[in-house]
Amino acid sequence: MAYLGAWLPAETAHAAFDRLTRAAKSLQGPDEPRTLAQLRADVLADLLLNAGLDAGPAAGIRAQVAVTVPVFTLLGLDEEPAELEGYGPIPAETARRLCAHAPSFRRLLTHPETGIRLSWGRSTYRVPADLARAVRHRNPACTFAGCRRAALHCELDHTRAFAEGGTTSLDNLGPSCRPHHRLKHTTGWTPAQHPGGIFTWTSPASYAYATVPDHLETGPPRYPQAILQHLPEAHRQRLLRAAEELRQPRPPDVPPDGEAPPPF
Repeated sequence: MAYLGAWLPAETAHAAFDRLTRAAKSLQGPDEPRTLAQLRADVLADLLLNAGLDAGPAAGIRAQVAVTVPVFTLLGLDEEPAELEGYGPIPAETARRLCAHAPSFRRLLTHPETGIRLSWGRSTYRVPADLARAVRHRNPACTFAGCRRAALHCELDHTRAFAEGGTTSLDNLGPSCRPHHRLKHTTGWTPAQHPGGIFTWTSPASYAYATVPDHLETGPPRYPQAILQHLPEAHRQRLLRAAEELRQPRPPDVPPDGEAPPPF
């Protein structure tokens, strides 16, 4: 809950309060559980958000509320609070209600454990700071095969270009040092991103070179059974298949003709 107030001339304040009281009393009845004070507050909110917006200084203005919701909370699998921008945590049920009735929706997914924002969809091209940290933590070096330039000194590149429909999300971003970032945009080298931050760069001659983050040497991610058992069957099987693929040993890079790949 929060307070909203205004310092006004006495006659204006009393006139406004009288109008709120009259409107609140008109809503009272045997089936109305709210008190008069609660009705005044609800009338005030309704007037400010929904009424009188076709003329005057508020014409055309609509309220905009930014709520960051953990993905499992939105799915109803967890009760972790959401974050109301400019205020702080709000109950999970309130967040789900706001999302369900939102006339427009900006998709912004967060990690269920760390709260890091994993995806801003197409709402922004610039990579926010917390998402940038997550990308650099997952891939601590340039994603080009053989390059060990630290991610801290690399540019964050959209694997699928933003202009071509790519999203600003963890699964579409990777660090690229300036020379290899330029290589992607000026030559025939093309990157592809796979689950876990694995990147495959394909040369103009169709040779593919893979880069695997060091953290995958410890094994694929494990999903809590409490989460898996509540997911739709198709989604659960997709997660299990992805984890199984990460457990399989990767074959060495083999060029199309079976010969040793050329140096690069």
